[in-house]
Amino acid sequence: MGVGILAALLFAGSVAPASAIGTGRGHTQEPEAACSTAPTGKTIEQKINGRPYLLFVPAGLSGPAPLIVALHGGRSNPTTFEKQTGWTDFASSHKVIVAYPRGSKNEGENQWAWEFARNTGPDVGFLRQVVADIRARHCVARNRIHFVGHSNGGQMTSRMACDAADLIASAAVWAGPKGAWDKNDCPASRPIAFGVMLNDNDPVVWQAVAEQHRDLWREMNGCTTEHGESGPGVVRGQRFDCAAGTKVVYRLYDGPDDATKAHVWPPNPRGADVRNRMWQLFDANRLP
Repeated sequence: MGVGILAALLFAGSVAPASAIGTGRGHTQEPEAACSTAPTGKTIEQKINGRPYLLFVPAGLSGPAPLIVALHGGRSNPTTFEKQTGWTDFASSHKVIVAYPRGSKNEGENQWAWEFARNTGPDVGFLRQVVADIRARHCVARNRIHFVGHSNGGQMTSRMACDAADLIASAAVWAGPKGAWDKNDCPASRPIAFGVMLNDNDPVVWQAVAEQHRDLWREMNGCTTEHGESGPGVVRGQRFDCAAGTKVVYRLYDGPDDATKAHVWPPNPRGADVRNRMWQLFDANRLP
């Protein structure tokens, strides 16, 4: 399959199936008036103008906490993505609030995707509303709002980093192509730290596509010096120092023997390593 055909498929919404590192707890600011630290107990559904998102607030918050907004892949949904990624358990142990919004594009029974093209569709505005809704109800550290995406949700994460850098501290994707064609299509108001990770035998998002995404953020951030990274199953690990003090991270993992499973968000222990590395990036790169 050519890269042009691949890009067209991903534009329409790519198919999505099915020990903590980092010490930052995110309690860096005084609570706002009426700021609630009450836990949800379990993941609950909230709605904005009839459109849902799932929300989990862990027990034990003592003040404003980081917020991770996790975006499912194409032809998926928040419930499936929550089960795949393990972010809720991570949020419980790390005292992080996590939200799982739903894409706007209906692609079948309980299958949704994101409209990531610039100035197209309602999704940028909706995701801003999701963050505002959570901040109105719960204690969120304003400098600790991070986005994570998978596949087509990775494209939407990239678009949010381009269009909402005033809101997002840092972001990362698993098997996510870029959501902007080039620097001119990405009007980010400031440099923003970004991570791109995938398996080396991903049949949907090829390495060259992921490297294009990595290089977009290297250009956006003015990155120069490269450092190697290692980790369980990491075939190629890179960390780039950038002009404004941000980082760009790229991790290529040794994919599963069954290549049909290489595109999905990885199960543990690989999934734990991905979450932990993303969290390290987030913890070190907060909104100025």
